[in-house]
Amino acid sequence: MDSFFFLVMLAGAVAGASTGLLGVYVVGMRMPFIGICISHSAMVGVIYSLLLGVNPVWGPVLFSAVSSMSLGIVRPGRSRIDANVALAIYFNLMLGLTFLGIGLTQGSRSEVLGLLWGSLLFVKRSSVVVITVSSLIFAVFAALFNKELKVLLFSRTIASATGVHESFVYCIFLGLCGLILAVNLPLVGGLMIFSLITCPAAGAYQICTGHKSVIIVATLFGMASAVIGFLVSYYLNLPTGACIVIVSASLFAVSVLYRTVRGQRN
Repeated sequence: MDSFFFLVMLAGAVAGASTGLLGVYVVGMRMPFIGICISHSAMVGVIYSLLLGVNPVWGPVLFSAVSSMSLGIVRPGRSRIDANVALAIYFNLMLGLTFLGIGLTQGSRSEVLGLLWGSLLFVKRSSVVVITVSSLIFAVFAALFNKELKVLLFSRTIASATGVHESFVYCIFLGLCGLILAVNLPLVGGLMIFSLITCPAAGAYQICTGHKSVIIVATLFGMASAVIGFLVSYYLNLPTGACIVIVSASLFAVSVLYRTVRGQRN
């Protein structure tokens, strides 16, 4: 039990930190719908890997990363279709594939349906290793391309005009988004993981001003959301993803309240 409890806490901390960091850029780009689309592509990858008997770790990662990078084709100002419309179409496709896969599942669907809500039962030593490695990869990418990502946060169009290789950086970013979400999805749940991307980062943007402080606070908020959510789920025998969502939304609410009170005092 002690070993399992340690794995749960470690998995929660790393998953929360990586999604919190990821959210800084997803929320900062003001296109949170990207997170929804990528999370559903990750869920499609997991479901069809289970359905086809493919490796349940690398199958979803490959599908999610490749499909996520395809979103980079839609470039603002250079396409006849609005980026948000393209994302909506992509989301509908992923949603349809998700429920088609669930419908095609033979026998018990408990494992597949568990992917929608997340479960502590998915926490294994190997999954913790994969989550940690993918988180480190994204952290290194964010550090190496910090300048380019900050420009992308402001505007992809301006980034391209100033000579930044925005298409390359943006596609790699989307691929890593798919990687992070795919490995964390079984723990948090496909219907819930989007909250762990948006709420911690949105809360950090409420109370922080500098880019570094936003990264630190969003990472800590993500860790707190996942760990506390795991604890509540573990002791009260509740759905893991739902508990994490409630905690992350509560942290955002506290951040908004803090900013409001601070603003009134000033």
